Amino acid sequence: MIKKLFFIVAVSTMLCACSNANRVENNSLDTASVVSQVSNIYNDVFKHYAELKQQEGNKQQVNNDSLYCSADWNRWIARVDSVNQLNGSIDILDVDHWIMGQDWGELSVSDIKVFLLKGDSAAVEFQLHNLGNMINVVLDMVHEDGEWKIDNFTDITNGMDWKATMKRYLEDEQANR
Repeated sequence: MIKKLFFIVAVSTMLCACSNANRVENNSLDTASVVSQVSNIYNDVFKHYAELKQQEGNKQQVNNDSLYCSADWNRWIARVDSVNQLNGSIDILDVDHWIMGQDWGELSVSDIKVFLLKGDSAAVEFQLHNLGNMINVVLDMVHEDGEWKIDNFTDITNGMDWKATMKRYLEDEQANR
């Protein structure tokens, strides 16, 4: 009887271990797809910046937000743009969220790491390199329309959560009306 009980416990343990190993493997595949997507997005975005710089600003700028960001992010951007047009403002911030600055050069990203992956959401941290500066950035990602898209940008180095800032700006504008 004890041998049978020991055998059942051993088999159950092995089955659970195999099941957990499969979950880790699947999770690491998802993690790899998120890292790959972030790398591909930023490589393409930086190519657009290089082309823009080469044309000295005479070229129509590509709308990277519409290409690589979530529908929710784009709704917030549209709301802010709408208020800016009403107020005659150019922008609420004098910084570009893709490069975390106004000027750019020597753009690259490194150390891309997924630190949270849950269902259709992920959080990614990486180092953004721009003009010799290194900025720690976190992206909130969502799986939307069959691919990973950026839902928020957070400049950890300078304490700037972009979506929260847009929300506060719109709330302040609404309160001042």
